[in-house]
Amino acid sequence: MIPKIVTAVTLVSALLALATAGIMVRFSLVGSFPAWFLAVFLATETLLLLAVLERRAPVFGPIFWRGAPGHNRIALSFDDGPNEPFTSQVVEILKDKKAKATFFVIGDNCARFPEAVKRLADEGFEIGNHTWTHDVLPLKPPSRIREEIEKTSELIAYITGRRPTLFRAPHGWRNPWVNGIAREQGCTPVAWTLGVWDTDRPGAREILHRTLKGATDGCILLLHDGRGTEHGTDSSQLVEALPGIIDELRRRGFEFVTIPQMLDAEDR
Repeated sequence: MIPKIVTAVTLVSALLALATAGIMVRFSLVGSFPAWFLAVFLATETLLLLAVLERRAPVFGPIFWRGAPGHNRIALSFDDGPNEPFTSQVVEILKDKKAKATFFVIGDNCARFPEAVKRLADEGFEIGNHTWTHDVLPLKPPSRIREEIEKTSELIAYITGRRPTLFRAPHGWRNPWVNGIAREQGCTPVAWTLGVWDTDRPGAREILHRTLKGATDGCILLLHDGRGTEHGTDSSQLVEALPGIIDELRRRGFEFVTIPQMLDAEDR
């Protein structure tokens, strides 16, 4: 995941830098480069970069990233699955602890583990769309973005009998078309409140520590039962940390809900 992030950030930054350099050269050649124009141009670049990379930024449309406080609720969410045997191990823990959760699944992974997807639905967990390939959406045209989302929703519907109503962009990165296309497909765009970088495999104790340190009322917690479309990803540290996460947050008085339940509370 980290190499993809670095590559995308570098590419976007390089494109913006080239655009800036081009404008500066053009104006310097004619001997007049207005300072106000450069200031506006750089401010616009900064805003666009923020809109692409900041998961909560509303520049490209509203994004649901946390629930309203005052309900003592937390939404567990798991990205990048299904990834067996770890997705099933997560499900067993959630069932044993009677904790609700939302799973944002990748289409390519669903094609490899359809039984795991069906089990998620049969056990009553919410399933969201996380694209087919987990590629960087801001670098794709609208037609490819639509294909990523639509193809995944169709497979989820084929396996479970129900189309997803939630969409989360890989890395939370969007461009001007992502939100609109997701809504065309019947999905509410969703981000998260707290990520703990569990895919870096910092150890189960560190995953637990980061979670308990950052979790607050209305938090949408981002965890991972897989890692992109990688085969054989070891998510055992998450599995080890999860029981303690649930037990301690519940001891603090939090109720575990799905993201649609949080959305419903926002509407009331």
